[in-house]
Amino acid sequence: MKVPAAFFALLLLSSAAAQGQSPALIRVVGPPNDGYKSVYYAVRSGIFRKYGLDVQPSIVASGAAAAAALSGGAAEVAYTNILTLIQAHTHYVPMVFVAPGAMQIVERSPTVTLVLKESPIRTGRDMNGKTLGSASLRDINAAATMAWIDKTGGDSKTLRVVEVPASAGGAFLEEHRADAVTLNEPAVSQAMASGRLRILANPYEAVGSGETAGFAAMTPVIEKNRDMMVRFAKAMHESQVYTNAHLPQTVDIVSAYSGATVDVVAHSVRFIDAEYLEPKNLQPLIDLCAKYGLIDRSFPAQEVISSVAVKPR
Repeated sequence: MKVPAAFFALLLLSSAAAQGQSPALIRVVGPPNDGYKSVYYAVRSGIFRKYGLDVQPSIVASGAAAAAALSGGAAEVAYTNILTLIQAHTHYVPMVFVAPGAMQIVERSPTVTLVLKESPIRTGRDMNGKTLGSASLRDINAAATMAWIDKTGGDSKTLRVVEVPASAGGAFLEEHRADAVTLNEPAVSQAMASGRLRILANPYEAVGSGETAGFAAMTPVIEKNRDMMVRFAKAMHESQVYTNAHLPQTVDIVSAYSGATVDVVAHSVRFIDAEYLEPKNLQPLIDLCAKYGLIDRSFPAQEVISSVAVKPR
């Protein structure tokens, strides 16, 4: 008879408890978008505890802020966008992904570019010389929007990008502080609730599908706590497999940490996580960032994938 892997995990926990060992503390930080739900689900469901982990999640404004907390030692793991991590890599900062994050799937993208309903902007050409709002001054969504602008007749070199908190994206448009904003869910649905905005584009149509975020850690921390990080990666995999298949059961979780109402979250386009860290999902976005000067060179995606990550079968 085949013994379930969960049985061995429980045995390990029983042994640790018998020896008086406390669960390993891991502080995880990330922005309040739908892609962060697998952490909170793993806490609520007891998945982390099953792997001998005491995970304490907290919210920061953006993936860049999460990475800053990570590099400053305020957290062991950060949910951050791929651009922040690969910029760190090209500057020789020892930061790598230990678990996957949100996939941009072109056919059901949770990321869109919004404009006012009465805006004359229809194509990339209409964005020439205009102002784009994005969560960070030069983030992956801004790069994707630049690609869409260029692909639809515009010149992204004329674009001005400003930083806007996700929750304020709609207000930025309505106050004419930006001509367009690119947002992730649930901020998209929150902004659209005013009835004064419309979707201009799905910028990732110009890029293709790929993994835009992940859970990162500093290499020295991984090396010092390898067993703990292996267990974290396994717990995240278990949580992400579940949440991908049970999105309705996570609506209240996302609502609680994002500030969006349950109804807004339920009717938004939900994030689907990659279940494994695979170079084929990261490489197109690394190349995109190099093309638009967000990093000074491209490189093989395998370089930013930690060996503790769960491997595809």
